[in-house]
Amino acid sequence: MTTLLESTSSPDQAADHGVLGRVRAHLPEIAARSAEAEAARAVPAEIIAALREAGVFRMSLPRAWGGEQLDLVESARVVREISRADGSTGWTVQAASMAWFFVRSLPRATLEKEVFGEGADLMLRGAIAPKGTAVEVEGGYRLSGRWPLASGSFTPDRILAGFVVEGAPPLPDGRPDMRVALIRPEQVTFLDTWDAVGLRATQSTDFTMDDVFVPARFTGPLVGGNNIPAPFYGLPYTATGASHDAVIIGCLEGALDDLAELAATKRPAFNPGVVIGEDPVFQERFAELHLRTAALNALLEQSGRVVMDRALTGEEPTPAEWFTHTGGHQHIHHEGIRILNEVMTLSGSSGLYSSNPMQRRWRDVRCVSQHVAGNNGSLRRLGAVLSGQGDVR
Repeated sequence: MTTLLESTSSPDQAADHGVLGRVRAHLPEIAARSAEAEAARAVPAEIIAALREAGVFRMSLPRAWGGEQLDLVESARVVREISRADGSTGWTVQAASMAWFFVRSLPRATLEKEVFGEGADLMLRGAIAPKGTAVEVEGGYRLSGRWPLASGSFTPDRILAGFVVEGAPPLPDGRPDMRVALIRPEQVTFLDTWDAVGLRATQSTDFTMDDVFVPARFTGPLVGGNNIPAPFYGLPYTATGASHDAVIIGCLEGALDDLAELAATKRPAFNPGVVIGEDPVFQERFAELHLRTAALNALLEQSGRVVMDRALTGEEPTPAEWFTHTGGHQHIHHEGIRILNEVMTLSGSSGLYSSNPMQRRWRDVRCVSQHVAGNNGSLRRLGAVLSGQGDVR
C-alpha cells in the first residue's frame, strides 16, 4: 500500500513500540486475505488470534487489570490502520475492544475479580440496545429476548446485552429502567442472520436468550457511573463513535491507496496513449479527496484529544467540546460516504469489479454509516449550543 496519510505525530511514536507496532506486522496478511474473509463471512481465525496476541482486544482496558490502557485517540489509530487493510477486520476490533465501555457501571468487585481476575485478554460480543426484557427475581434478573448486530467472528468469553426491567418505575428523567448485563456465552444462541451489503466478514449476527438467570452483580445501569480505572471510561456516554469513525477513515485511506495504484496503470478507453494519473483534472480531484480525508482524520484526532484531556484531569468536557466530538462522528460518517462515492466515480468501471477492493470499501463505509453513531442528533445539539441555547444534553 502507498502511504498517503501516514501519521508522523510524536504521540504515535510510543504506539509504534506497543499495540500499533505489533499490529503493523499483520497488515499485509489482513489485506491479502480480505476477499477470502468476505467470501467466508468471517475474519480468518488465524488473523483474530494474531491480533489478540498483539493486544488489540485489551488495548483500552486498564493496565492494572492487564490491559494496554490506550486512550480514545490512540485506540482509534489502531482501528484506523487495520481498517485501511480491511474494513471488516477493523470493525471487528473496534466492536470487541470498545464494548467494554458499556459495562463500566457493573460493580467494581465484579469487574476486577470475576471478569478480569485472570487478565484482560478477553473476547467480548453483544449488543447494548435494550432489546431484551427482564423480570427482577431474588438475587438478580431472568432475561429473555433477541438482540441484533452482535459483531465478532470469534467465540466470545463474555456476552454483553442491554435490557429493560419489566415493571420497574421509570428513571427520574422519565426513561425506562434500562440496564446492561454480562452473560456467559453458553447461555445464548447465535443465529446465522448476517448476510449484509457491507462488513460481510464481521458476523454481526442476532442472538437470543430465553429466561436466563443473571446475577445482579453482573448487571449495571445502561447510563451510569464508571467502575473501570482508566480515563477513557470516565467520558460521557456515547456509542463509541470515534472508533467507528476510524473504520470509515481507514477504509477511505485504503480506497485512496487503491486509486493511486489505478492511476498508474489504467488507460482511458479512448486515449490509450496515457494513464489516468497524467490527466490534470484527475490529479486535482484526487488531491481534493486526499485532503478531505486528511481533514476528517484531523477532526477525529483533535476533537478526541480535547475530550481525553478533560478526562485525564477528571473534568467533564464542555457542551461545545462534547458535541464537537460527537457531532464530528455524524459528519465523518456522512462525509465518508460522499468521498467514497467520488473515489468510485474516478475509478471508472474498474472499481465495480469484485476483484477490486475499492468496491468492498465502498460497501463497508455505506454499512458503517447506518449505525446510530452516525445518526445521533449531535450536530443539532452542537448548533443549539453554538447558538446560545445552553446545555442541551
